[in-house]
Amino acid sequence: MRWGRVGEGVGPVSETGRTSAGKRTKVLLATTVVLVLGLVTGVLYAFGLPPFKKVGTIEAADLCESLGDATSAAEALKQVVPEESSYSFQESSPIVRIGEVDMNLDLACFVYGSDDQLLSARTRAMTYTNTDHWVKERVGQLVSMSTLTPFSAGDRAVASDKVAAIYLPCRKHAMTDHLSVVIWLKKQGDASASLVRDGLIDLAKGMAAYAHTQARCDAPAKL
Repeated sequence: MRWGRVGEGVGPVSETGRTSAGKRTKVLLATTVVLVLGLVTGVLYAFGLPPFKKVGTIEAADLCESLGDATSAAEALKQVVPEESSYSFQESSPIVRIGEVDMNLDLACFVYGSDDQLLSARTRAMTYTNTDHWVKERVGQLVSMSTLTPFSAGDRAVASDKVAAIYLPCRKHAMTDHLSVVIWLKKQGDASASLVRDGLIDLAKGMAAYAHTQARCDAPAKL
């Protein structure tokens, strides 16, 4: 037991009293820590910061029509693009003019995340006498030629984990007799390179099938 100093008017201070005061201090500190942690957690959640990052959804109903089958395209997009808090899709005004001996077709779809453009998809009517020239001019300007490997579609098809492209026949007797489909991934998700490549190929085939129908092609698409 400790006695107060003379003149202070304080009686003896027991060990029990000091222990109780110490417990109250610890409880107060613990409560403060919990409140601070709760506040920080709330701020992180509200602003979508890790580990509470908000992830948007890719809905088939929101996709560009030019991507073809919406359900398949949505699944493929989920496979290739990164997680974003939101997604939006912009389809440029389609150009589809089909004549007896010539055609003009230009379809484009752009996929955006919360801030950046994630992917572009484009189909154009064109003719190349040599498919090597098509690869060099339409695909080689986007990615290194050394990263491209072939896959089975159209008259020529190449892909990597950044791009998938198909050069497919369309009009048998037209001056412009082929369609060129190019899917270019500008920002990649966490899936493996092989899965991303497969997803881009699925997108390219879906868009090619849609464009082949829109252009009223009479040559087999070979998809």
